[in-house]
Amino acid sequence: MLRFVIALPLALVITTIAIALAQASGQRLFPVGAEMEAAVASFIRQDAAGGQAIIDAQPTVPLGAYLSVIAAWCIGAIVGAWTAARIAGRSALVFGVTIGLLVTLAATAQMATIPHPAWMWPLGIVFPLFCGALTGAFTGRAPRRSA
Repeated sequence: MLRFVIALPLALVITTIAIALAQASGQRLFPVGAEMEAAVASFIRQDAAGGQAIIDAQPTVPLGAYLSVIAAWCIGAIVGAWTAARIAGRSALVFGVTIGLLVTLAATAQMATIPHPAWMWPLGIVFPLFCGALTGAFTGRAPRRSA
């Protein structure tokens, strides 16, 4: 019972770390450029024009930078779902869907707060949930033993 209770909180911590590491790697591989960095800094300072500055700087950001964010969300969902399922030892699909849903909610909150291209919305909503559920489905399957 204890394993079942601690599985989700511990998996959420692991999920957050996995997303942070994947996003840091993506930022190193695909730097967004000075214009976007200045726009994000303006947005963080809560300047009135910060959101519009991000929208204006979006065409300068390489496609790989956007895709690496989607990949980071998916990696986080996969690692978190696997962790929760392995710790709990049962209900792997439930934990996979739960982690995937929580990553999807966090991604949606980020996209709603910080302007993102419109094409990222469906990917950010569908992919983390799918990755979490799929990981839970496959983690929960016991290997077949030959008799």
